Amino acid sequence: MARVGVGTVIGRKSVSRGREYARIWIYVPTKVSEDTAFPFKIGMPCLVEIDEEKGQVVVKPISEKEATKLGWRKRIRRK
Repeated sequence: MARVGVGTVIGRKSVSRGREYARIWIYVPTKVSEDTAFPFKIGMPCLVEIDEEKGQVVVKPISEKEATKLGWRKRIRRK
């Protein structure tokens, strides 16, 4: 079990409808994601907030109902 690990912020360019924009991904180390205290499952929504006072990004679990109200859409993975 590991509740702390070093992740990485990854940036990728993406094009949609002729417009280019940056996609930001945050890599969570496997040893952290496999910890029993890790609160997320793949595909579930999360709330991402910037805490300016602390200079941190905060990621919290959120229900699908709450996420939908905020504009989130569930993505169906193709096989």
